[in-house]
Amino acid sequence: MAELQAANVDWPVYDYRPDDMTGLPAVVVDRPSVSVNVQHHIASVPVVVIGRRDGTADAQYELDEVASRVVDLLAGPQFNVDRIEPATASIAELTYPAYTVTVSCGVTYCKENPQ
Repeated sequence: MAELQAANVDWPVYDYRPDDMTGLPAVVVDRPSVSVNVQHHIASVPVVVIGRRDGTADAQYELDEVASRVVDLLAGPQFNVDRIEPATASIAELTYPAYTVTVSCGVTYCKENPQ
């Protein structure tokens, strides 16, 4: 979330799914999940890019551009963009076009052998 807010973007970034969207497009950093495999922990976070509902070519272009910018901001040495999927987001019982960008990072813990 800090990476998106620090980028001084033109759209709102939320760390929760709001009941009312004040401006679209918007980005919601959703709830993370963690998988553990012995010493390796992987945290995955869905980042939902939500677009306008009007169904025009301009709205789709704007949604695509924001999703591309989110991927550019989150791809790098600390994070891995695992997948980008078309989706819908429900806000206040209305359905909006969206993309879900799944971002992950992993940590491996090494135990020292006592001597």
